[in-house]
Amino acid sequence: MASLLSNLSLSIVAIPAYHLLSIIPHAASISYATKGQPSKWDNRNPRSEALKAGLSKRLDAKQYATYERLEAAHANSMENMPIFIAAIVLGNLAGLHKVEGADGLNWFAGAFLLVRAAYIVVYVANDTQAKSYLRSVLYFIGVGLCWKTLLKAAAQLV
Repeated sequence: MASLLSNLSLSIVAIPAYHLLSIIPHAASISYATKGQPSKWDNRNPRSEALKAGLSKRLDAKQYATYERLEAAHANSMENMPIFIAAIVLGNLAGLHKVEGADGLNWFAGAFLLVRAAYIVVYVANDTQAKSYLRSVLYFIGVGLCWKTLLKAAAQLV
């Protein structure tokens, strides 16, 4: 396993890792909505209003709110994927993968994955205004990491 990773660009491997991280809340929402029986999930039109209306009747208010937060965490993660991929691709083109430490691309990729994992946990556990502010702070840290990397790449690609 160690030799496999040594032959891969960790920053590029972070892209599928982030995709998997982004899918986890969606998979959890299905398991949550079906009370642990995902085979009972109606996958014909999973974004339909009818499905959501049925869930809101079957689940109590707290359960339905958790389902909604899981889906929202998934959607937000997918919405943030393009800026992360852009930062990774442009960072590699700019040679940032050769930079060591906190200014390097591997550090950025790892930090972004950790921030986004924390974001998802806080989003799903969010039941107070205070937690919603922490979620927002984590969101802006993640986006800020991407912007920082994009600007470093822009400076190198002049």
